Amino acid sequence: MNYLPMIIVFPLIMAIIMNLLHGKEKAVKYITFITAIILIILPFISQYGYYYFGGHGVVDGWVSGIAYLYNPAKQAVIVTLSLIASLVLITGMGEKLKNNMFVTLSLMGFASIAAIVLADDIFNLYVFFEIVSIVQAGLVFLSGTEEAYKAGLRYMIMGNVAAALMLLGIAFLLASTGTLNITDMKNYLLTDNPMIYGGLLLLIVGLAYGAGLPPFHNVKADLYARSKGFISAMLQTYSKFVLVGLMLIILKLFNGLDYFASAHAVLIALGVLAMVFGVVMALLQSDYKKLLAYHAISQGGYVATGLALGTPLGIVAGIFHAINHVIYKSALFLGAYIVSCKRGSNLHKLGGLLPLMPSVAFMVLCAKLAISGIPPFNGFQSKWMLAQAAMQVNMPEVAIIMIIVSIGTFVSMMKAFYLIYLKPVDEKTLEEYQNKEVPKLAVFSLFVLTALCIIIGIYPDIVTSYLWDYAKELGVNYYLK
Repeated sequence: MNYLPMIIVFPLIMAIIMNLLHGKEKAVKYITFITAIILIILPFISQYGYYYFGGHGVVDGWVSGIAYLYNPAKQAVIVTLSLIASLVLITGMGEKLKNNMFVTLSLMGFASIAAIVLADDIFNLYVFFEIVSIVQAGLVFLSGTEEAYKAGLRYMIMGNVAAALMLLGIAFLLASTGTLNITDMKNYLLTDNPMIYGGLLLLIVGLAYGAGLPPFHNVKADLYARSKGFISAMLQTYSKFVLVGLMLIILKLFNGLDYFASAHAVLIALGVLAMVFGVVMALLQSDYKKLLAYHAISQGGYVATGLALGTPLGIVAGIFHAINHVIYKSALFLGAYIVSCKRGSNLHKLGGLLPLMPSVAFMVLCAKLAISGIPPFNGFQSKWMLAQAAMQVNMPEVAIIMIIVSIGTFVSMMKAFYLIYLKPVDEKTLEEYQNKEVPKLAVFSLFVLTALCIIIGIYPDIVTSYLWDYAKELGVNYYLK
């Protein structure tokens, strides 16, 4: 039996069940834990290859119905998504209010992102793209603050425009090729049809919105900053894998075609702008969650740039950095959640936490070094590959920008570490800290993620070995003169 469809169907079924368990907190917690374990198991027992829902398949040379493609590269992404989702769900078990709604929305988001990554059917992808947009706004609303409501509403309004444009782009591609299946569509994009340009451009608009690339970076950063810390970990993971899923489809459809050259440059420019804007904005922040939110935008720029290079090395580096990023960024957001339980996220009102939580401080420091690209952590490995990919296509300026942005990241991260853990505080503040408990489930999740930062940093092949075959299939080798 192929369990691949269960990666999407199972969380959707559990989301419905959780919604029916409104108010039954104890049952929700037990079922949430079991669901989290099953989410991690499913990607390992699913079979590689194409899967056609409802018994459909290839009819008269065309693919009929909804199709999913599962291969080792997608497995690496889905396993990472499952791990982050499970850890966030387990962390959320410590929350008392609206727990079942948090679980319901998180599972719907997980199913949607998994479908986007697996889809070989562009309309199926669009449907789940819309669902995950609504889910993200709903998760932000759970924070219950006026700022959270405004951020979620703004994201939904922008989404109405961006998703409608993306749907129009899909319609252009359908009109030009006569199919919605991505593999079939690729075979009919060789003709020089102006509608294909329009379709590609509108897909890029959807990509920028879903991934938080310019001009949508501020809206997305606000979404992360207004959510609870552990929910932000989930939200930024959704965004990175939307970026990976859509970029892989754009590369599958267009990479190597003559008219892709200009779009290629646009995608690289969006990635570079996200890197620079993100880190500059992060350096200006006095709120810790906002600082992390803008760094999530900046790191998304690295991912987009690597994938947009379109070479096998660039694709491997891009996916690898997305995986590394969601791991260390989730650790940082969980660290922020733990700190906020003590005294909010205003950096100027924090300080002196090192003696009270030395193990948490050490794990957060590891995540900060990972995001800054310091060896031997995982962030160094993927950033090094990204710089090599840029040099390989004769774009040394892109590699230099990556290094400069990493320096900016290191500066802002060390500043935040000092203000939170090392800055001296008075006795009254220390007493206030001691009266508030640390969420133990969040510390457990932080430990798992920090261990992964170190393990993948020392043994990067345990991830990259899964990525090369698919990257060679999609990538095109070239050298700019």
